[in-house]
Amino acid sequence: MASSAVQLLETLLQHKKFAGTLVKSRETPRVVSSGFDELDQRIGGGWPMGAISEIVGPRSSGRTRVLLSALMMATRQGQVVALVDALDRFDPRSAADAGLDLTRVLWIRGAPVTVETARPTVIDHAIRQAVRACDLIIRAGGFAVVGLDLCDIPLRRLQALPAVTWLRLAHANDGRDTVGLLGSDAPIGRSARGVSVQIAAQPCWTGASAQGRRLSGFTPAINPRWAGAMKVQRQRAPFNVAPAAVGEGGR
Repeated sequence: MASSAVQLLETLLQHKKFAGTLVKSRETPRVVSSGFDELDQRIGGGWPMGAISEIVGPRSSGRTRVLLSALMMATRQGQVVALVDALDRFDPRSAADAGLDLTRVLWIRGAPVTVETARPTVIDHAIRQAVRACDLIIRAGGFAVVGLDLCDIPLRRLQALPAVTWLRLAHANDGRDTVGLLGSDAPIGRSARGVSVQIAAQPCWTGASAQGRRLSGFTPAINPRWAGAMKVQRQRAPFNVAPAAVGEGGR
C-alpha cells in the first residue's frame, strides 16, 4: 500500500493535471529481451519499453550483434521491428542467417558514406536524415524495437546536433510499447529511463575454420538504469557471441 505521502502527492498531481509526470515504481517494467540472459539480469529483465537506450562500443566489439539480437528476439515473438541504418552498413543476408526474420523488419537505408573521406556536411546530412527517420517511425507506432545505427560516425559530428535532439526522441517514445536503441561509438543520448550498455573489452576471434569462427571476449559495462538509483558504474558479464550478423572484423 502506498504511503500517505505518496497518496497525497498523487492527489496533488492529478488535481493539477500533472499525473503523467509521476512514475510509479510499483509498476512492473515492460521490457524486450536482449537475447543474452546475463545481460537481461543486469538491466532489469531486458531493454525497457517507452525509453531510449544505447549500445556503445568500438569497431569489432560486437556492438552491432547486440543491437541485432534485440531485433531478432522481437521478431521471434511475431513482432515488427525497424532498423535505421545511417551509413548503409547493414548486411541482410548474414542477419537472416543469424536468425532475423526479415519479413518483419522495416529497413531504412541511408546513403553509403565513407566517413574517413566524406565532407562534414555529407556526414551531418546523413545523421539528420537518420534521426528524423527514427523519430517518424517511433511516432507512427506499432514497432516493438526501433534501432538507430550510428556506429562509426565521429563523435564530434554527433555532438554537433542540437542539444534537444535526444530529448525530442525520448519524448516521442515516452509511454509507448517500443524499445528505442541507439548504436554508437560513445554515449550520446539515452533517456532517463533507458539503459546504457558499454562494450568495453577488446574482442578476439577463435576457431580455425570459417564455420567455427567466433567473436568472444567482450564485456558490457552497464550504467544504472535509474538515474541516482545506484552508484555502481561498471558491472561486467562475459559473453561469447557468434559473429554471423557482423562478419569477421565486423562492427
